[in-house]
Amino acid sequence: MIDYPITFKGESECKKEEDRWSLETSENLKTKMSPPEEFGGSNENPSPEDLFTASIQSCVIATFKSIADRKNLTYRKIETEIKASLERGKDTRPMIKNAEITVKVTGVKNKEKASEIASATEKNCFIHKSVKTQIQTEYNFKSKR
Repeated sequence: MIDYPITFKGESECKKEEDRWSLETSENLKTKMSPPEEFGGSNENPSPEDLFTASIQSCVIATFKSIADRKNLTYRKIETEIKASLERGKDTRPMIKNAEITVKVTGVKNKEKASEIASATEKNCFIHKSVKTQIQTEYNFKSKR
């Protein structure tokens, strides 16, 4: 059983004269960050928006994999693609309003069990539950490549 609460920490540093900053997480991710090109940044580094979408994808994969492995689902690989839309909210400030994720699970022997695991993933992915963004997930189960 997992002992809650779990604390995650991070550190960032940005010098006034620089247009990028360092980011380090308690899980040993170390990277340089910058705003996206649309906001005057560079595409040489990930943006906060990149990490936002990556966190959704990673949570979906981790949750699906955890449940699938516990339920002994036979599969070979899980792949995800995400498309997120930055739009103006009701207060006219930009927000990521929606995200569409495609999850492709190959080598699935039992599609019914995979579907049940997909439903459980939607209910248990805590990143889904933690954000206002409307997230639509489409699952594709393939028995062969």
